[in-house]
Amino acid sequence: MYKKLVLTLLFVSLNAQNVVNSDKIVQKAKEGLKAANTNLGANSTTAAPKKLTIEQATIKAINEARSKTQICGKPAPPLRWNQSLYNVTKEHTIDMAVNKMLSHEGSGTMTDVTAINLKLGRGSHFYERVNQEKDSKKYLSGELVIRTDLNSLKTPKDLINYWISRPKDCQTIMNPKFTDVALAKVISNKEKKAYWTLMLMGPKRAK
Repeated sequence: MYKKLVLTLLFVSLNAQNVVNSDKIVQKAKEGLKAANTNLGANSTTAAPKKLTIEQATIKAINEARSKTQICGKPAPPLRWNQSLYNVTKEHTIDMAVNKMLSHEGSGTMTDVTAINLKLGRGSHFYERVNQEKDSKKYLSGELVIRTDLNSLKTPKDLINYWISRPKDCQTIMNPKFTDVALAKVISNKEKKAYWTLMLMGPKRAK
């Protein structure tokens, strides 16, 4: 009787140990399968391309255009993004959108920051926004502005391609004396329009 009881307890103990080991094996198998599926998903799914910032898209589009011969001239050196130039470019774009106007001249209102800062008593000229001095043209500068529907000319590349097809605008973009560039966009929800300003700048003129 005693031997039977010992054998029974031993059998139960071995079975219990097998069950525990079996559970561990199943758990490891599940973890391995999960890891395999995760890796498979990572390898088989193509990550969505990151959207370019306005700075990246502008530099890419305008330097691509300047690297080739266009209807208005020969290839020109690449441009660099200028954050200070962007600030005054954005200023004018906001000014246009708020006042519902499309012009190289500032509005002369409170949104024409350069006119206020320089106490011009009139709208600012684009070269004054670049130089931040009244009637100053120390820096070479050029400006292109446009107002578009929200569903057309939606990217910097669209705009550059449009402007480069127009001889006068093309000359501004391809001017080899320019070294810096900035492009700003402001959406007018009331008009359902987008206002854009492209500003280019070159080194100081010789005195």
